[in-house]
Amino acid sequence: MNSALISPSADMAPEILKLNDVRVRFPASNDWLGRPRGYAHALNGIDLQVRAGETLGIVGESGCGKSTLAQLLMGLVAPSSGALNWTNGHKGEGSSNVQIVFQDPQSSLDPRLPVWRIITEPLYARGRRSHEQMRAIAAKVAAQVGIRPEYLDRFAHQFSGGQRQRIAIARALSSDPDIIVLDEPTSALDISVQAQILNLLVELQRARKLTYILISHNVSVVRHMADRVAVMYLGQIV
Repeated sequence: MNSALISPSADMAPEILKLNDVRVRFPASNDWLGRPRGYAHALNGIDLQVRAGETLGIVGESGCGKSTLAQLLMGLVAPSSGALNWTNGHKGEGSSNVQIVFQDPQSSLDPRLPVWRIITEPLYARGRRSHEQMRAIAAKVAAQVGIRPEYLDRFAHQFSGGQRQRIAIARALSSDPDIIVLDEPTSALDISVQAQILNLLVELQRARKLTYILISHNVSVVRHMADRVAVMYLGQIV
């Protein structure tokens, strides 16, 4: 039976996304004609609700399906069965309503682009804007995460790990998403920087009424941030 640990305050918020019996399977192997011999079930009957303004923690051991769930929310994989239902008026097609902050900021930022262009990457899929508009959006969001405006023309390799993660957070914020997926957002950072990034995420959530899905195996991080926690095991929420 699927369940999640629920805090009373989180349970009061309106629901914005609901997953109903979602299953994702991949071919385990193919025969000589390319037909699947069998399937591996990455997600196996997920029922989950996401509420506005909350941090929903997703915890579980490696291989339990957390990464597949993140890809599903981003629109990178489609459910084999079941449904994702947006209840806030959005269709949830593609990844326009969901952005992600990856575990490793160094590998997630394009080294060829200046910071302002990295920050505004999600906007290019949402319609045309002028160069001046893009710069203005980048400057505004960068300031919110503690990146100074004179740094907008620099490149990712010129920043520390913590600063690069701030840039990644700014990129996630730039399209004003309904949900931000935080995929192990501090595990690749120095201990001294981890608390700064977590506190920044909490401050941004309060200021902008953000909704987070926090994917982590670090119980301390989840305890620090999450309003509710769902535990995954073998593709299910238990």
